[in-house]
Amino acid sequence: MTLTIQTAITPVGAPILDDPATIGSLASAHSSNVPPGTTAVAITIPTIRSDQTQLQYHTRNSGTEFRFNTGTLQLTLRQEIHVSRALSPCAQMIWLQHEQKHVQDNERLMSRMDHELRADREFADILVSPSGWRPRTSFNATQAKIQERVFLIFETLTTDAAGRQDTRQEYQRTERQIRIRCGHTLRRILKLNMYGQGIDIVQLALNNQPPSMLPPLKVDGVFGPKTKARVQEFQRDHSLNPDGIVGPNTRRALGL
Repeated sequence: MTLTIQTAITPVGAPILDDPATIGSLASAHSSNVPPGTTAVAITIPTIRSDQTQLQYHTRNSGTEFRFNTGTLQLTLRQEIHVSRALSPCAQMIWLQHEQKHVQDNERLMSRMDHELRADREFADILVSPSGWRPRTSFNATQAKIQERVFLIFETLTTDAAGRQDTRQEYQRTERQIRIRCGHTLRRILKLNMYGQGIDIVQLALNNQPPSMLPPLKVDGVFGPKTKARVQEFQRDHSLNPDGIVGPNTRRALGL
């Protein structure tokens, strides 16, 4: 059988701004590689589709059996970037730059799909070197199997690439960029019941500290009781007055 596999990439649109809880749910649903002790504030979701309309097949036994014999399988990559709306515009821009690395990785992976699919036994048994005839009644199921193999192989590749990108070191590097380029957005004193004014940067900085006895903070820009508790824990660990207020001394210890 002569099979041609073609790939196409749809340009990525503007990032979608979501609530922090939505970002967390997306990260969980897509098994995002968020380093331990950090919080997902942005995610890139790749989707691959297979257009099978150009595949050809022949039949036998009065059309009751079929087998693919030639044609083109078109693969198209689409991607969405989601960023937390709770981040400051400056922090959103820096996290968007991080997500663009995932976009580029996924685009490069498209060039590997031809080789990976042909090496896959289940896919090859259908489209590369068909081992036998299939009941015509299983045609739709066979098409679904093709899409399943395409999806699973691409998911394996993208998950591996994301794992190499989403390291604790990369998250810390991104956080450093936020501190350097966005630190001026922090108010001098931050405390309970305040919102905005750089609280998201403090929450990110706390999440990037060594493992805590407390759960990671939701990066939502709101200085609530959980943020205060994490601040107090950090202050005790650094021999500071555990008042739960982010003042000059606490900011200095956080590197802000």
